[in-house]
Amino acid sequence: MRTSTASKIDRTETDIGHLLARRGVDLLLSVDDGNALIQCQVSSAVAAAMLAPLGGDAVGQFRPLAGNLVEIDAAVTLATAGRMLKAREVAFGAPQQLQ
Repeated sequence: MRTSTASKIDRTETDIGHLLARRGVDLLLSVDDGNALIQCQVSSAVAAAMLAPLGGDAVGQFRPLAGNLVEIDAAVTLATAGRMLKAREVAFGAPQQLQ
């Protein structure tokens, strides 16, 4: 028999959740010296697509939230960030405008 424990962390209870809500955006992208920090809260399906370019390096760069959501907090190269954002766009099915 399989047991499952769902995360009870609400999306608004995290630091990233507070930042996203305060700024009124659904993704934060910080760029510094050829590296990028991607912070967002997305559905598990979108998270799977976004984390796929990281392969085994995705460990520790995300955590589950309540309601089938995932919080991504990934420090990556600019090239990998581009692949993650493209995967997000494809998962959403339409181009997304970054603010």
